[in-house]
Amino acid sequence: MGTGDFICISMTGGAPWGFRLQGGKEQQQPLQVAKIRSQSKASGSGLCEGDEVVSINGNPCADLTYPEVIKLMESITDSLQMLVKSRVDALFLFLEDQSHPPSLQHLFGYTSLFIATLANQLMG
Repeated sequence: MGTGDFICISMTGGAPWGFRLQGGKEQQQPLQVAKIRSQSKASGSGLCEGDEVVSINGNPCADLTYPEVIKLMESITDSLQMLVKSRVDALFLFLEDQSHPPSLQHLFGYTSLFIATLANQLMG
């Protein structure tokens, strides 16, 4: 996936959360956010397509199969916390995809992430 920052995403209110996952141990792929539904809890949370899911409510995801992840997600009733590794290039993907222009919140979030990452690379 390359370099990226770890971000904690929080959502409340129960399912539907508004995102779809892909990958899993049995597919020998990291668990990633495949799709985010517009106007959903996920769309306003900072979660982005392509983010790698590290943990869900404190449960590490690296050794979970996709069916195990679905079972875990179905057990969550009200509050969802996800630790994700965000894609550094997500700002550029967002700007290239004119069919789904970024919300102001996402644009500022990605701009901040991009600036912080750039500053870290220049100073480190």
